[in-house]
Amino acid sequence: MRNLLIAIMGLLMTFLMSTVVNAQGIPVMAKPSLLLQLHIQHIFIGSSLILSLMCFTWARASRSYNMGILALFFAIKSLGILVAGDISLFALFTNNIHLLNTEGVLLANLSNMLFFIFTIKLFSLKNHESKSYQLLLRLAIIMTISVPLSFVLSHSHTWLLTQIPISISLLALLYVSRTVKKSDGRLPKIYSYILLVQLSFNVIAYLLYFGSFSAQIINYLDMLAFWFMTIMATYLMGHTYYCHLRDEKLAQQQALDSAISSNRAQQKLSALQDESQEQLESRVQERTLELKIALQELETVNQELKEKNTLDELSGLYNRRYYDQKILAEFRRSRRNLTPLSLILVDIDHFKRVNDNYGHLTGDKCIVEVASLLKSLLRRSTDVGCRYGGEEFCLILPETDENGALALAQEICQSVRQQKISNNESVIELTVSCGVTTYQQEKEVTPEIIFENVDKALYKAKQAGRDQVQVSKFKLL
Repeated sequence: MRNLLIAIMGLLMTFLMSTVVNAQGIPVMAKPSLLLQLHIQHIFIGSSLILSLMCFTWARASRSYNMGILALFFAIKSLGILVAGDISLFALFTNNIHLLNTEGVLLANLSNMLFFIFTIKLFSLKNHESKSYQLLLRLAIIMTISVPLSFVLSHSHTWLLTQIPISISLLALLYVSRTVKKSDGRLPKIYSYILLVQLSFNVIAYLLYFGSFSAQIINYLDMLAFWFMTIMATYLMGHTYYCHLRDEKLAQQQALDSAISSNRAQQKLSALQDESQEQLESRVQERTLELKIALQELETVNQELKEKNTLDELSGLYNRRYYDQKILAEFRRSRRNLTPLSLILVDIDHFKRVNDNYGHLTGDKCIVEVASLLKSLLRRSTDVGCRYGGEEFCLILPETDENGALALAQEICQSVRQQKISNNESVIELTVSCGVTTYQQEKEVTPEIIFENVDKALYKAKQAGRDQVQVSKFKLL
């Protein structure tokens, strides 16, 4: 709450002081063009303040932490645009040109970091997309390091130091939005449109800057870009909130339907109790039989749903979600029973060439054939084969030592090498690379570390020329 008040007070101070002081100390009544610029800036300040207050109110009413971050981003972003328009808070306290140059860079990088946080929370990158999360984290560190550069740059170069990180941030966020996986497919699409619009405005700003247009026109363009972004970002959060309410309403409706069904069943049971004992026993038997049939059907449906949620539709192997659950369970069982646990990571070599030369349908056929082969080679019921992603497969081998896993991996390589896949009049020959690792109760090892180790082994197999098996042992500090 204290941070919100500080942001609001900053906006109010900017609005009050901008009528008297700008970054260059020019009086308000100097020129008609300056009057027009100040009027536009006042409108921008007032509208930004109202927008921030509305967003903070929305965040408080809906208890949305992400909306609060977005509101704070709007406030800092609007302050940065005002600084670019020669309205400075630092000018009230100092005339040091180096500090004044730092203000715009600092606000721009701070607003970028806030939008990073908003994106991480919106798509749950920290939990589901670790690579994208690490990318944004590294960019935030680089932006923090770039702030001191503004001390040694001139005022004209400071604008580039502000805009270049913004462009890089937009490109990085656009990449993140294209790789993220979300149940609601519209959310990443809307988010991508926001970034594309902002990137278009950014390109126009570069053209104006290198075309020697006035800083005032570029500042007006920044204001226009800001309002486009606020409208689209607010629509994005509104869509997210709508989906949340829709899901809640659907859950409530399902609960209500269940309660109604339960109530009807109770009424029927009461009616049966009012009948004669003989009829009651007969009907109870009938209802019991029906209930058993219904339960059997329900169990069958639940089993089918469970299989759909855990099986990969294309390959027929288990999917990534099942792998995450299974590796954790087997890891705990291995640690409890003091038995070895091995992983084999299989990757089809040069799979992109297959897609490029024969088409994606043929590529899918190759994935199906390799998956079928892996199924046939897993002879124990405890061994689990999963499609980890794309053309990668991961085999979980409980109670299997390194020699057993290595033998199976070599058998996989040899079997795939001998397998011929027909495609119309041509025959496709595939090879695979395998990485092997075995967990044998090493300390401070987690399922994630086990997978990282087997991934390193696969990488060594790729680097060594593919179509082979490499083993990676644990090396802990």
